[in-house]
Amino acid sequence: MNQWINKSVALNDAWGPGADHSLTTPLKVLPQFAMRLRCVRDHAGKSQPAHFSVDFSSGYLDDGWQGVNFVPMGSQPITAITNLPPWDAGQKDHYRRVIDAHANDFADSRAARLEAIIPYVAQGVVGYNRLTLFYLAKAVNGAIPDLVVVKVASHLTPVGKMQGRQDGTGHGPPG
Repeated sequence: MNQWINKSVALNDAWGPGADHSLTTPLKVLPQFAMRLRCVRDHAGKSQPAHFSVDFSSGYLDDGWQGVNFVPMGSQPITAITNLPPWDAGQKDHYRRVIDAHANDFADSRAARLEAIIPYVAQGVVGYNRLTLFYLAKAVNGAIPDLVVVKVASHLTPVGKMQGRQDGTGHGPPG
């Protein structure tokens, strides 16, 4: 959990289901945000890490991110992704292939991650996406060695709509 404390994240790329809902910004730029640790007090008054909130400048995330809390889950860091070249737009397809090739690592319930539910509006109806953040230490060769991978999965879609979920299931109205 320590790797997230007071970290700033600027996404380089966004793709896949849900990216349009939760990773699109009013400024039409990729999201930028900072993680802020929030603690609770135990019975002895000692501060205990509980979750992370997100701080962002206006326009760098959608309104659904206001007040969201990311809860730590799992305990095993993802270490299978290493030796990525430093990021530039020309490496986009390579990064996507490598990340997609490790989908099982990200789907493992033991994987260390932060999770939150982000509301969005589609066709005038509120829906919800589950966002999962993975911190991959030393995944990249270069001056910025760490990588954050954001996975988006539909948690609930607007009533009456059918949408596949990232886990292979789907839901919708009876036919």
